Amino acid sequence: MTRKQTNGKAKMTTDLDLAEDISQKTSGFIQSSNHRDLLDIVDALRSHGVSHYVDLPQIIVCGSQSSGKSSTLESLSGIAFPTAEGLCTRFATELILRRGDKPRIRVHIQPSASRSKDDKDRLLAFAGSTKDEDDFPKIVEAAKEAMGLTGTEGSKVFSTDVLRIESTSPSAPNLTLVDLPGLFGASDKNQSDDDAALVQELVVSYMRQRRSIILAVVAADNPFANQPVTKFARDIDPSGTRTLGLITKPDKIDMGSDSERYYVELAQNLNVKLSLGWHVLRNRSHATAADSIAERDEREAEFFANSVWSALDPSQLGVESLRDRLRKVLWKQIQTGLPGVKTEVQYGIKDCRTKLAQLGQARSTMREKHTYLQRISSRLSKLVRAAIDGVYADRLFESFPGQQDAFERRLRAHVQKILSEYAEEMRVNGHALEIVEDELQPTRTSSRRYTMRAEYLEVVKDLLVECRGRELPGTYNPLVVADLFTRQCKPWELITQNLVERIHEAAATHFHKLVSEICDSNTKSRLMKGHIQPALHRLRQDLKDKVDELLEPHLSIHPITYNDYLTITVQEIQTKRHDRKFNALSKAACGYTAETAPARADHVALSSLLRSLKVGTRPDVEAYSASLAADVAAAYYQVALKKFTDDISVDAIEACLIQRLPEVFCPDVVWDLSHEAVEQLGSEDDSTVKERGELTKKLAVLERGLKDLDAFTARTAILAVAKEEVED
Repeated sequence: MTRKQTNGKAKMTTDLDLAEDISQKTSGFIQSSNHRDLLDIVDALRSHGVSHYVDLPQIIVCGSQSSGKSSTLESLSGIAFPTAEGLCTRFATELILRRGDKPRIRVHIQPSASRSKDDKDRLLAFAGSTKDEDDFPKIVEAAKEAMGLTGTEGSKVFSTDVLRIESTSPSAPNLTLVDLPGLFGASDKNQSDDDAALVQELVVSYMRQRRSIILAVVAADNPFANQPVTKFARDIDPSGTRTLGLITKPDKIDMGSDSERYYVELAQNLNVKLSLGWHVLRNRSHATAADSIAERDEREAEFFANSVWSALDPSQLGVESLRDRLRKVLWKQIQTGLPGVKTEVQYGIKDCRTKLAQLGQARSTMREKHTYLQRISSRLSKLVRAAIDGVYADRLFESFPGQQDAFERRLRAHVQKILSEYAEEMRVNGHALEIVEDELQPTRTSSRRYTMRAEYLEVVKDLLVECRGRELPGTYNPLVVADLFTRQCKPWELITQNLVERIHEAAATHFHKLVSEICDSNTKSRLMKGHIQPALHRLRQDLKDKVDELLEPHLSIHPITYNDYLTITVQEIQTKRHDRKFNALSKAACGYTAETAPARADHVALSSLLRSLKVGTRPDVEAYSASLAADVAAAYYQVALKKFTDDISVDAIEACLIQRLPEVFCPDVVWDLSHEAVEQLGSEDDSTVKERGELTKKLAVLERGLKDLDAFTARTAILAVAKEEVED
């Protein structure tokens, strides 16, 4: 056997021994077969990269720098995490314990999302360069160097990359233990304030994972107020259902001191109360670093037996009882979280299927591309038709409280809302000037947007002179009404142009939402830019042309209407004005109006009243002509406004755009596409092929995981029934 073969065999033996050692020390975490089975399922989800869908059970050890976190993790796992005073843990280290046929250890780095592509590729290749290291501390040092934590001037101090150590063994539990960098507040030459913020963000992100058990470590040789870990834990887990306080270094404080009494009370849950309580652990120190696991446990037991800590319940002391407590907490977490795990897995399956449906089948031939476009066009045309008909039965039109895009999907409702607002805008602001009767108050606030009727009639009188034709004196040219109306309807054009843009935007947004749901992003982008948006632009131009056509007669042709609403409106206007003037004259002459006058009034000066009414109602031909022209123009404006608003809504918006939307990308359009257009719109790029492959793989894993979860649930129910029958 060559020297290289001998070294390789020795290395394999070391890997196997280390994996077995880790397995034996952590196997106590999971005792029941149900527990193992469920974690097997969760581990399968993790191993296939679907943690995006499911927060997985794990134990995170967090605290301030030099609080004994890594020593605690070493005691729990049996693996020698680097321990030292001061700066030690520079990045998150996930120890992933998995069950497998053969014992082995694999190490790799999960790059941070902020890394460049080259850095990611380099870090992902780390496994090959570190697998042959002799022991774990050297692996950590190699990882530091790979992450750029070389300790040289100008290099990083902490990293958001993750070192993942996977230990596989036939008897190993499926569990994850995480060692995190220590929290700190004050900066120095080795670590800055930015480093402190980075570490805090990293630690808090792990704490927020809902299925993480938080081991909040506080060191007894450091004042409690200087260690913020429990505050973060209580903020994130206010109920305390997944936080366990852990006091380390109890041997580092003077016996009988106030500090010792403080931490004993803390351990008794009399100070900072946690639902899961507190635990005390004595780890190896620098002087006893060479102790074996058995010697370490013996020293710990001896210390607790001969100190004030013996007053605590034995279940709160030592690593063995800590393993038991964590096992129970973890099992409870899994039991309560199982429905949530299933729900998230089911959501992941639904999400994968939806995205796969959007991507469609793989398409390389012209026929496959054409078929894909036909499917999209058929689905899109039906959805658009349903949307404009106001039939919202399809799930794409579902509306929830607080949903922002409900109107964007429900096009008919959106259009109705826009048209209602348009009609109100035309009613309130469609006329250039508000003509205010002299006895009334204006509704507009700007003096430039209203005029009193007396002033307005002077303008009308001038216009009567300007428009003088063959009419006899005392009468007026009907074209005066046309001029007055044209001046009043000037705002119609701008208001209606804004309507066109709003309707076009609503249609474009509607298509964007629907296309996003029924095809992949690349196809959507090509369809929107290459076909749908140009088609909508053409429809908008047709709509603008129709609006101009409907607006032109009101701007250039003399008023024409056969609607008796015109004469009725003129009659109402003049009657109301006559009644107001009559009442004003009557009240001024005798103190009464037609409505308030008694049946008989002997004290009324009848002669004075009649003279007042006679003079006050005496006609003025010139004023009457101007008044009648103004009244007819106002009445015609009301008739034309109603007709124009309806014409815009029906003949323009509805006929020229809304009802033509289902034809924008319908099967007939796809049928007539050229080969070049089909190639352009129906092809898929490399990212689509890659995404389909990843989604297919994820879907298979999730469906397999859901099947196992269902089997586990059924098996648990059967066992529960059997237990009840035995007890009965």
